[in-house]
Amino acid sequence: MKQLLLSLFLVASTGLFAQTTILDFESPMTSTTYQYFGSSLEGTLNNIIANPDPSGINTSAMVADHVKPAGAQTWAGAFPNPALQIPADMTSDNQVCIKVWFPAPGNVGIKLEGSSTGPNWLNTVDVTEAQTWTEVCVDVNTPSIEAPNEPAFGHVYPTVTLFFDFGTSPAEDVTYYWDDLTTQSGGGVTDGDITFSVDMNNYTGTFTTVYVSGTMNGWSGDGNPLSDPDGDGIWTGTIVDIPLGVQEFKFTVDNWAAQEDFGGKSYTCTITDPSGQFTNRKLVVAGDMELPTVCWNSCYACGEAVNITVDLGASHITVDPAGMFIAGGGNFGNPGDFPLLDADGDQVYSRTFERPKNFESFFTFTNGACPDYSCKEDIAGQDCANPGNFNDRHMGPVTQDTTIATCFGICTTDTDCGGGPMEVNVTFSVDMNDYTDPFTTVYIAGEFNGWSGDANALTDADGDGVWETTLALFPNDYEYKFELDNWAVPEEFMDGDPCTVTDPSGQFVNRIISVAGDTSVCYIWNSCDACETNATRDLVYDATLFSVNPTLVNQFTTVRFDANIAEEKVLRLLNATGMVIREMTVAPGQSDVELDTSTLPAGLYLIHVQTDQRMATARVVKQ
Repeated sequence: MKQLLLSLFLVASTGLFAQTTILDFESPMTSTTYQYFGSSLEGTLNNIIANPDPSGINTSAMVADHVKPAGAQTWAGAFPNPALQIPADMTSDNQVCIKVWFPAPGNVGIKLEGSSTGPNWLNTVDVTEAQTWTEVCVDVNTPSIEAPNEPAFGHVYPTVTLFFDFGTSPAEDVTYYWDDLTTQSGGGVTDGDITFSVDMNNYTGTFTTVYVSGTMNGWSGDGNPLSDPDGDGIWTGTIVDIPLGVQEFKFTVDNWAAQEDFGGKSYTCTITDPSGQFTNRKLVVAGDMELPTVCWNSCYACGEAVNITVDLGASHITVDPAGMFIAGGGNFGNPGDFPLLDADGDQVYSRTFERPKNFESFFTFTNGACPDYSCKEDIAGQDCANPGNFNDRHMGPVTQDTTIATCFGICTTDTDCGGGPMEVNVTFSVDMNDYTDPFTTVYIAGEFNGWSGDANALTDADGDGVWETTLALFPNDYEYKFELDNWAVPEEFMDGDPCTVTDPSGQFVNRIISVAGDTSVCYIWNSCDACETNATRDLVYDATLFSVNPTLVNQFTTVRFDANIAEEKVLRLLNATGMVIREMTVAPGQSDVELDTSTLPAGLYLIHVQTDQRMATARVVKQ
């Protein structure tokens, strides 16, 4: 029987008898650029260039390049933009082939997407020849290496996404070339001979023989015995002609006298039936395979796994009826995939994960199963938040069995959340009276709802032009904006506007609010003017009206007025929510006012000054 690597199938072109060209870059119909994702080139397009090595099997004039930059995500790739004019029709062809030129051996990942009848499909194929043109093919009769692990044959796919050296992140930029993306028909595999291997050295009971029991043998308890002829404790055996696709199995001993038990933990190699009753090992058959040796009741070799127990305290919040979840980081799925359970009702939600030794990952918690992450905890500004990765938490490298104990929304090291912050009510209002274009609804988007465009709508019940909503938030600093009709029109601020902060890249300027307790904030749309200063809209904004020194304050700061101002001035000190915390009248002719900031909590503050005809605002930050 053919010897194939898991999920890889290389076919020589000589055995194929039909071919459809999707892309060869020689005509408008068979040309398009590809848009990068998952790297520093995100959003940019590749190039169609003259063939840099017109030799061997590819002497055509034009080819495409693909650059994988240093530090790219392991899943970085590119998709067609504009869209393909010729889809990948797998209703008769069963191979997707591509000619590639690699600087060093590697692999190509080919993903078929967007079918109206079939699932997305991904597979990879090794590129063994370097610095020469070679053609590689994947057989769509084989199961996808991604869930739901089904074949793509029989469906039409309008999008073919490409990955070069899938699963690796390069240390330096790598350039590849590719051409002649085609579908072809030819021979393929229909089953596989699978060699199983289990290490029983850590098994504490007594037994005579180890068996493989699964869907491939009707869950027989003694149909497929394994053997250990050298007595090293590792039992092996081969089952032949297993059909392609997803199979389930377990190792058992002595005709079901004992079986592996995968209950109570999250494993990377198992699958649970919809009822939740049965959890078994998962096997995707794509040809002949020799499975790695695993420890009894583990997805990994003996001594190479760790148990990570997550205990999440939730006594300080109202838990969503859907429950609590761990998510993110590329290892814990989306909200809803990995529930945490509170079996004893003590408001601590727990789950244990078996992962390989030295495992590390970002992660977060969600209160509910929200696909858009709007129910994600917000720990921005706390010491366990990583601002470079969505303010998620991080674990690892984990070298031994570990328990992570913490509280939802709080960077604690235990599950006693009683002394932690409680949610408070924050009312956000925006005055839309000066906005003249048509709109339907005002929304607020920010860190507290994953920047969702429609998760939190404001209302104007009394028709006075002031829209408002109240949100329950944990005490913290939050960035946000008001926007219209699900991001149809967002507020736009300039770097340095006094009620805003600018991200380190300089791309995003957002409002900021410091939440310490129940509070309310009201601003004029697209302005740092609070609603209380609504009557000042006819005043002239004059940035020379006053200056502040220093702006990064500790004990005192000095407000210095334009020497030419002979009129009375009103000075107000506002916190980041727009609340006036001090107000004073400055006499005509007085040039300096010293503000005592020693008793102020750390955070952002606004200084607003107005006269009968002019006004200006500046911001200071209390350390």
